[in-house]
Amino acid sequence: MDILKKKRKVVRAAFARLCGTLEEVTSRERTDEKGDSRILADIELLREKADDLKKMDEEILDLLLRADMREDELEKEMQSAGEYAHRYKRLNLLVQRRLDTTIKTEDCDNSLLHVTKWKFKPPTIELKKFGGDVKDWPTFLG
Repeated sequence: MDILKKKRKVVRAAFARLCGTLEEVTSRERTDEKGDSRILADIELLREKADDLKKMDEEILDLLLRADMREDELEKEMQSAGEYAHRYKRLNLLVQRRLDTTIKTEDCDNSLLHVTKWKFKPPTIELKKFGGDVKDWPTFLG
C-alpha cells in the first residue's frame, strides 16, 4: 500500500502543477488560438491525471477496508480524493466557459467587421429643372 500511496503522491503533484497552469492561463483576459489549443491539451492531460487518481484512490480505499482501518482514516482518505475530483470538475467548467466566451467574442467581433465593411450609397435623384416658360409650368408640377 505504501508503494501505491507514493505513486499517488507523484500523480497528485503533476495534477496540482497542471491545475496551477490552467488557473493562470484562464485568468488572463484573452488568449489567441495557440493559447486555446494549449488550454485544451492541458485540460485533457488533467482529465487523464484525474482518472488515474480516481483508480488509485479506489485501490487504496479497498486496501484500507481490508486492513480494517478506523472510520476517521477512511473518511480522511475519501475527503482528500473528493477534493481532487472537485478541483478537476471546477477547472473543467472554467475552461469550458472560457472557451465558449472566446468563441462568442470572436463571433461578435467578426459580425461587427462585416457591418463596418458595408457601405450604403443612396440612389441619386435628379430633379426636373423649370426653364422659366409659363406653358411648361403644369408639366413641371406634374
